Amino acid sequence: MRRFPAEPATMAPGTLERQYVDLECGRVAYLRYGPKGKPKDKNAPPLLLVHGIPTSSRLWEPLLGLLGEHYDCIVPDLLGLGRSQPKAEADLSGPGQANMLAQLLDELEIKECFAAFHDQGGMHGQQMLKNHGERIKAVVFTNCICYDNWPVPVIDLIMYLGRGIKPLAKIQLAQLAFRLLWPLTVFRRNIPRPIVEDWEYALNTGGQVLDDWIRYSQSQTPHWTLDAVPTLQAWEKPAMVLWAAQDRFLPISWGAKLAADIPGADNNPTLIPFAGHFWQTEVPESGAKAIHEFFSKQK
Repeated sequence: MRRFPAEPATMAPGTLERQYVDLECGRVAYLRYGPKGKPKDKNAPPLLLVHGIPTSSRLWEPLLGLLGEHYDCIVPDLLGLGRSQPKAEADLSGPGQANMLAQLLDELEIKECFAAFHDQGGMHGQQMLKNHGERIKAVVFTNCICYDNWPVPVIDLIMYLGRGIKPLAKIQLAQLAFRLLWPLTVFRRNIPRPIVEDWEYALNTGGQVLDDWIRYSQSQTPHWTLDAVPTLQAWEKPAMVLWAAQDRFLPISWGAKLAADIPGADNNPTLIPFAGHFWQTEVPESGAKAIHEFFSKQK
């Protein structure tokens, strides 16, 4: 089954230059791409795409060539990850990240948007539905944490190591451990280098950047996914659960539970076959088509 070929990216990772905006919570980096490269095309509905740990906005870039034909795609780096720089007092937990996303939408003068949340971004998305639900017109949750299904062992290890990871990063041991992990996150291909470079950015940079990365990892707790369960169970707006079938970290059963619990979703998740947790790097065209098919029905 591993002979299934990976799909070409609809946009090569590393194509877009990051944009930056200063918000109350810190300096937020983001990618933006829309029809014909005109992100403010009023005919293009806004689409917020949110990554998880230890990824960045680059994870979604392979889909933007296709999604950007139809949507004004806004893809931020979470506070403490990628190239975003949180203020010292910024809240990096689920509610804090949700507030950052709402502030970003305010800055971009976007009142309402479609949204898709992946991995740890799913927890921030669930908190966004709870605290800023009026901003979300329809939502996709894909291979994301939910309920008490996390932290998975590798993230638990990162959270446990805390500041102990700093000397490991200096001698490249942390980077080596991550490189040994990456093959477990995909099914069909190696992960493109620009995406890996973003993942290792904090480890290689050190200093405050690494401190912020560690603070992000230590700010996460299942409390915030469990806290959002009543919101999910009351969510009547359109929703889709999109799940890569070969995810070694978050099995399909979690996607099935999530889909069954959200009234606005179908009872079953939409499956992406023969793809792993970071399916965006393996089947970007299929994933983008599934997301577009869902959101196009909500216009």
